[in-house]
Amino acid sequence: MSPSAIQKHILIVEDDRQVQAALYEVFVSNGYSCQVTSNGLEGLRVFEASHPPLTITDIKMPVMDGLQFLKHVKANESDAAVIVLTGVGDVKTAVESLKYGAYDFIMKPVNMDQILLAAERALERRQLLIERREYEVLLERRVAEATRDLARTLEELEATYQATLEALGSAIETRDVGTELHSRRVHEYTLSIARAHGMTASELRPLAKGVLLHDIGKIGIPDAILLKPGPLTAAEWRTMRTHPDLGRRILERIPFLHDAIPIVYHHHERWDGTGYPLGLKGEEIPLGARVFAVADAFDALTYDRPYSRAISFEETRERIRDAASTHFDPGVVKTFLAMPLKIFEEIRDRSRSWSVR
Repeated sequence: MSPSAIQKHILIVEDDRQVQAALYEVFVSNGYSCQVTSNGLEGLRVFEASHPPLTITDIKMPVMDGLQFLKHVKANESDAAVIVLTGVGDVKTAVESLKYGAYDFIMKPVNMDQILLAAERALERRQLLIERREYEVLLERRVAEATRDLARTLEELEATYQATLEALGSAIETRDVGTELHSRRVHEYTLSIARAHGMTASELRPLAKGVLLHDIGKIGIPDAILLKPGPLTAAEWRTMRTHPDLGRRILERIPFLHDAIPIVYHHHERWDGTGYPLGLKGEEIPLGARVFAVADAFDALTYDRPYSRAISFEETRERIRDAASTHFDPGVVKTFLAMPLKIFEEIRDRSRSWSVR
């Protein structure tokens, strides 16, 4: 370590005038600036005023002894370098001083070469402690800055990712006449019901993805079936009912969308086991898919479609109530019915200002 990096300033706390003078002379002659005091209390006042990097103190002194002085100094400044001087009969106290943070103790009579070496090492150690703390502060600042930068990047990625999902949902809807903005409305309805039902943030994220992409499998359904204005034949229905499995197979190729598969694959299952593609029953159906089923039905019943006219919110709630335990999870229906209609009205009103992308 460069000597110029270390401040060579010392406080000597010693009641023996001869020892005090000898220490002062040897340190000044070796390039140190020195302050001297004769007892611990006076030494503490000087220390608190000037904060010397190194202090040498005797143990046995009037007014305040060296051990009390040491405790006050270390409480005031934990990095302070303190060397304790003690007589032969006071070794136990000297060892105790190390427990309170003294860098070293030196037995009297003082060997000046020994104390100069101890002083140099004490100052080097203090400087290392200070530099380490400064490095830790700098490191924490850089970590905090990097964390903020990462958070900003993640927010930007999240915004891009969300826009991509919405664009995919909109692309699907452009192929299915009458379903413009359906996915986005159902997305809002589903998340509102899910929150009211007590689903956690970690459950909501994959649910949100799955809702926006729930009909992605319709990409694989021929236009002749998907856009047919009249009723589908039995064979056409069999083809249409493959879209959950087609959606599952599409998402399986995209790792970051794997957690959306349960919604995409199971959004046509029914509580009583009469749904498709697997005929799952009750709680075999993923919770997110059960919540989605209620939201999807609510949107389908309250918006005009080529094959059906919209009905009122109140009538829709009654129909969903009647289908609890058959089509829908009764627990989710109970949550849905307890929610104020205003929540759904606000979502519908907002949707009128949305544009199809």
